[in-house]
Amino acid sequence: MQRRSRVLIGLGASLGLVVGACSSDSKSTATTTPTTVVATTAPSTASTAATTEGSTESSAAAATTDDATQSSASPDSSTASSGAPASSAVETSNPAANDKSPILIAGLIDATGPSAGDQGNTVPVAKAWAEYINDKGGINGHPVTFEFADSGGDAAKGQSQLAEMVSKKPIAILLLNSVEASLADALKATGIPIIGVGYSPAVWGGYIEAFKLACSTDPGAPLSCALPNAFTVSTTFGAVVDEQVIGAKAAGATKLATAACAELEACSQAAPVFAADAAALGLTDTGVVKISSTAADYTSECIKFVQDGIDFIQIGAAAAAGVKMYEDCTDQGYTGIFGASAGSVSGDLIKVDGITLAGGLNGFPWWVDDAPVKEYRDTMTAAGVTADQYSSPTMTAVWSVLQLFAKANANLPDEPTKDDALAGMYTIKDETLDGLIPPITFTEGQLAADRPCFWPYFLKDGEFTNPNGGLKYSCYPPES
Repeated sequence: MQRRSRVLIGLGASLGLVVGACSSDSKSTATTTPTTVVATTAPSTASTAATTEGSTESSAAAATTDDATQSSASPDSSTASSGAPASSAVETSNPAANDKSPILIAGLIDATGPSAGDQGNTVPVAKAWAEYINDKGGINGHPVTFEFADSGGDAAKGQSQLAEMVSKKPIAILLLNSVEASLADALKATGIPIIGVGYSPAVWGGYIEAFKLACSTDPGAPLSCALPNAFTVSTTFGAVVDEQVIGAKAAGATKLATAACAELEACSQAAPVFAADAAALGLTDTGVVKISSTAADYTSECIKFVQDGIDFIQIGAAAAAGVKMYEDCTDQGYTGIFGASAGSVSGDLIKVDGITLAGGLNGFPWWVDDAPVKEYRDTMTAAGVTADQYSSPTMTAVWSVLQLFAKANANLPDEPTKDDALAGMYTIKDETLDGLIPPITFTEGQLAADRPCFWPYFLKDGEFTNPNGGLKYSCYPPES
């Protein structure tokens, strides 16, 4: 199957929603949820506030931010396993090891709202990484600080927060946000390196033919949707759809169906790619069944799945709906597999007793015994981050992209600017981070390439396995 079949998707698809909101551990919080602005791991040096404009706001300053919220800065209270960031300021454990000016990474996330999933866990994971990197001397002697803003899935709020963050002169922007496509133009205009995890080709992943018209009013214009200053290490569209079907085949499934949320059209907009992948791999796709997240039960849908001989149900809805579907379908005699991929492989869904899941991960598997993965787990545990918080491909992708940013900027100058950080990203050549990511190269003047590789997984009887073994990944189409 050629990647040009992506044209089937349609130009209006919001891919952050396709994979994130529709398949995440969402709590369906209203988009009017208060903004949370957080500065983490701020070194307690007198020069911090003066040398990094606004990078380490005090409690009083944070209170002036619209709808800002604050709470204890202890690791255990920084977030619930599926909740919003809470800490307003946290001192690094070893500021004396860093002898240069601190640098700010601004985080734009959905910690709350209908598309949140486990994104709130970005805060404790990033805090743990900053403590880890600062204990090693920071990035070339510069201690790292973070400040996060939670858009709650509100595009207008996201635009306002981005403008405020840019005014504080961050050296990078960590992006995990369902409204990323609406921020694309503004993100491009910043000239700041955009690092993170996402799915929209308006931001990530290089040139995709199918979305040409979404990027230009001239159908013949050879224009890419992706941003020239966007850098990701995680799986991009359309491999985030491919991995669902690859996972089904690897698990031995033959007849597939998708249960997609009825509330958002985007939940089912990837269906044509799913069907094309199934056909290419010799599987039968029976199409999409739309389900309401507020339905009392899914008995009728489950009866049909059983009658049709379905042995793989791709969950295109929030984790709570997936849990309910598992329970109802099991009651009706369904003994097959459920599909979940990327950011949906987290939270309540992976803790359901007796469920069998398969699909693909867009970040490295957190349970394997390879040395760099053990380092990740050990760092999280030492920082007080719980397994519920760090055990997801979204969080392993966050760790990876932060590690890559640090490596790219190993020679950051004494008074660094965003341009220095951007130049640093182009020093990355065939980097794998000791196996945590498939090889990646960034070249100045070229868009970052799409990332068609992922880690297949299988979850049965509460145990995760990678059918490939360890950190070995798969790509689709397969690498030549």
